[in-house]
Amino acid sequence: MKTITRFSIGYLLFALYCCSCFFTAHAEEHISPDPVMRLGIYYPPISDNVSRADVVVSFSLWVQEQAESVGVKAADVMLFDSIEEMSEAFDSGIINIISAPPLSIALHFSRENLADGFYGIRAPGKLNSVLLLARTDKNINSIEDLRGKRLIIPEHHELAEMFLDTLILKTYHVPYKKLFSSIDLLKKDKRIVLDLFFDKADVALVNEGAFELMKELNPQLNEKIKIIANYPTKSKSYAYVNKNYPFRQKIIDNYLSMAMSVRGRQFLSLYQQDLLESCSVKELDAYDELAKEHQQLLKK
Repeated sequence: MKTITRFSIGYLLFALYCCSCFFTAHAEEHISPDPVMRLGIYYPPISDNVSRADVVVSFSLWVQEQAESVGVKAADVMLFDSIEEMSEAFDSGIINIISAPPLSIALHFSRENLADGFYGIRAPGKLNSVLLLARTDKNINSIEDLRGKRLIIPEHHELAEMFLDTLILKTYHVPYKKLFSSIDLLKKDKRIVLDLFFDKADVALVNEGAFELMKELNPQLNEKIKIIANYPTKSKSYAYVNKNYPFRQKIIDNYLSMAMSVRGRQFLSLYQQDLLESCSVKELDAYDELAKEHQQLLKK
């Protein structure tokens, strides 16, 4: 069943901003009496900072404001604990826009129903890659040096886990869970980097944006931590629209102009992103290739 619960401020703002794009794009059109946009968000990767009560109150106020401005009744957000149930809801039209990690979308959503969408990026040309980090004092210079080390991995980060497992399978021919002396799961990138810095682990996985931000705040990280591998990705979460949704093209056509508005700039600043950028369904192919490679290695 769908579960509404806590999720991070960044993803809440992302959800609310999607609604703003929708309502503003249609403010001057002759629209049906009850055009409802339903945004589905995959919950587990984002369940850390904001209470359920805060989510309900904030979102309700936002929807009322936007709906009143264009004379329509409602927009819904649904949070899912199960990516399979979220996919079923998307296919059946219960939700018409999705926000989830790209690997999860690639693995669980039919391309036949996906239309192009958008994501937030750090800055023009900048990625938010998954980084495999190591302490500089542990004689770790490559994947070949990881046996018996202490690992921290982000909780509910399917891409990080598959990326690491693929690297370990190619080098050691065993799953990563059998290689390390200890494995800790943590939710927050900040906590992961700090634990690595304070020698509570030897290696860790985080996204590039969080690591770069922490290095700006603490330059000593450059002395203690280095990157030994990375998987390129532009954003932690991608948004796609159901191609059968009647307002699909308006959403896609208008998001860039919305990003230049005052409200849009406020959103991007709070979301720690520089701009919104279009993403094509074709971009999911890279995650298909990673999943295919991973499955082939598991069979060897």
